[in-house]
Amino acid sequence: MHKSPRLLGAGVHTAAPGKDYPSHAHTSWELVYYVRGRITCPVGDETYDATPGTVLLTPPHTWHAEQSRTGYANRFLQVDAATTHPWPRLCYDDTAHTLRRVFDELVRETESEDLRTLLLAELDLRLRRAASPPPTLAEQVVAQAEQLFEEQFAAGLRIADVAAELGISPSGLRAAFTRLRNTSPQTALQAVRLRHALAHIRNSTLPLQAIAELTGYNSVSHLSRHVKASTSSPPGALRSP
Repeated sequence: MHKSPRLLGAGVHTAAPGKDYPSHAHTSWELVYYVRGRITCPVGDETYDATPGTVLLTPPHTWHAEQSRTGYANRFLQVDAATTHPWPRLCYDDTAHTLRRVFDELVRETESEDLRTLLLAELDLRLRRAASPPPTLAEQVVAQAEQLFEEQFAAGLRIADVAAELGISPSGLRAAFTRLRNTSPQTALQAVRLRHALAHIRNSTLPLQAIAELTGYNSVSHLSRHVKASTSSPPGALRSP
C-alpha cells in the first residue's frame, strides 16, 4: 500500500546557457517540468535529454544534475512519497498541457493546503497513468471498435465495415474480441443496440417500429426476439404502466 504523496515545496528555476546545476540528491522525490530550453540530465545510471513538456521524476537519495545546453526554465516539486511509488522516471505532457497546468498551480498556490492536496492528488493520478504500459495493438483495435459501436449502432453497422475502417481483417477483429473480451464483435455490437433499445422501451412511449429504426434492428420482430432472449419478456411487458 503506497502512502499518499505530500508536497514539501515547489518553485521555479531558470538558468542561462552553460549554467549547470551540480550533481545532488534529496531525501524526497523531485518532480521537474521543463518549460523551455534543452537540458541533459544525468540521473543515477541513466542520462535523459529534456525539452519543453518533459517531466523528469527523481526518487529519493538518487544523484542527479542538469547540464544547460541552451538555457532553460523549469517548475519543480519536492514530494514526500515512498521510494517505490509507482511513478515513471520520464514522461511527456499532452497537447492540452495538462501537466504544465497542474505544476503551475502547485507552484502558485501558497495559501490553501486543501487545494494543494487536491492538485497533488490529480498530478499523482496522471503520473501513475503515464507509468502504465501503452495499450497493445489488439487493445487499441478493440477499444476503437467499441467506440464505433457506440457512435454508429443505429446505422446498420456491419462488422466487415468496422474491420475495414480499422485496417484489420474481420477474422483479426474477431480474434481480438475473443481474446480480450471473451465474446465476438457481433455480440458486442448487439449488446450496444439492445442496451439502447431497452432504454427506449422502458423510458419512452415511442412505438416499437420507431425504436427498432432508432437502434439498428431490421424490424419489430427482430427487436422483439432480441429483447425476449435477453429479458425473458416481450417488449410490451417491459413498458411502464
